[in-house]
Amino acid sequence: MEKKQILIVDDEHEVTSFFTYFLKRKNCDVTVAHTGQDVERLLQSHSAGFHAALLDLKLPDASGLDLLQRIKSVYPACEVLIMTGYSTIKSAVTAIQRGAKDYLEKPFDDLDGLERIIDSLLEASVDQEHDLAQQAASYGIVFTPGSPMAKVAAIAKKLAPKAIHVLIEGETGTGKELMARFLHGESSRAHHPFVAFNCGAVPESLLESELFGYEKGAFTGALKARKGFFELAHNGTLFLDEIGEAPASIQVKLLRTLESGEFIRVGGEQVTQSNIRFISATNRDLEHEVEMNRFRRDLLYRLEGIKLAIPPLRERVQDIPAIAQSFLEKRGNFSCEIDREAVEVLQQYEWPGNVRQLINVLNQTLALHECRVLRAEHLPANVREKARDPRTSASFASEFSQRLDQECSRFIQSVTHNVKSIDELDFAYLTSRLKQLETELSRAIIEKGLTETKGDRQLLSKKLNITKRTIRYILHEKT
Repeated sequence: MEKKQILIVDDEHEVTSFFTYFLKRKNCDVTVAHTGQDVERLLQSHSAGFHAALLDLKLPDASGLDLLQRIKSVYPACEVLIMTGYSTIKSAVTAIQRGAKDYLEKPFDDLDGLERIIDSLLEASVDQEHDLAQQAASYGIVFTPGSPMAKVAAIAKKLAPKAIHVLIEGETGTGKELMARFLHGESSRAHHPFVAFNCGAVPESLLESELFGYEKGAFTGALKARKGFFELAHNGTLFLDEIGEAPASIQVKLLRTLESGEFIRVGGEQVTQSNIRFISATNRDLEHEVEMNRFRRDLLYRLEGIKLAIPPLRERVQDIPAIAQSFLEKRGNFSCEIDREAVEVLQQYEWPGNVRQLINVLNQTLALHECRVLRAEHLPANVREKARDPRTSASFASEFSQRLDQECSRFIQSVTHNVKSIDELDFAYLTSRLKQLETELSRAIIEKGLTETKGDRQLLSKKLNITKRTIRYILHEKT
């Protein structure tokens, strides 16, 4: 059996020695680098290539993120595992988004967990995305290979075992609670409670007693002591839905519990210690809420250990046939099919209510039409009438993207192939002009968007999936 070629990059000799010993026991050939310069030298001289790399994010002379991209550019098939301290976990997740397989958090206390991750690194499976789709589907999350949702699910799968809080962002109906259940179900807490609490569904006067519980006699009607959601979720996961709706009085107490793991029942004196993983969700821009003094910045920092953004359905229309088929199977309609024209109408509609709205439309349609084949004419009139014309916006967006790709390719080819010598190029001018074009295009899009939204920057930030601060920056406004 061919030995795996493993690269270890870390400036701490204790770390490289540990992994060298650990991996040689697994019959691997190990190469060690302590600096970015070492990595560059090895990439030029190591003709056999590397099957996998363990890469520290912080090196004395190089950025781990830059080295990740360099390693992947030379050896695309090399699986990279990021090593990081708690203070750089956000950077580790950025690395995953850029192609890293997973990350390990220093110090390496959980040796069993470490071995599982290393084994997974060494046993790459060609069916990983298919397996992930099947796992996610068991929680109600349906997507197809290559979908934007597939990327989010892959990151969530890697985050699930980590002892870190997660903030899930996304529009109403995108499946934020399903993603929270996926994170819980794939974690070590899976056999403990998953407790969901909607911060916007309970009157402010009852929020504290619902979350923290209360003692007998704490208020009129408190005839016996009652556990709150914090106690019910002990050792498990507490999902705080619509966290942006939490009033200021509760935000303070949530912050204290997040920091210390302690709380006191309403009317009580005894401090209770909680062991909870917090997953929160919002359809609001919490950065904007912070700017408007409606949400505490320190609480946001605590909640967003890692952020996951669930894409709206209109950005993953390729998943609509699979979602519809999954719905039919769960409903027991194995003999019912959706014809191609109906699928096209569903894919052309904007779906402001996202997956939840799609499921409701399908449910209503099948309740009204007992049919073997669901056709376009069976769909509600508002869906058919408001479906985007594929000959206009959708096709133009696709055509524009293709044209942009073609023009960029032509430009790069003209620079790299037609220019005989770099002496003919004004490098500083080229790079500055490209940055200027990017700025001009961004500003033109923002100005057009402000016209369409009648100056509603909150709405525009959601449409473009950027923050209001970014809008101000592009418009050169002072913050």
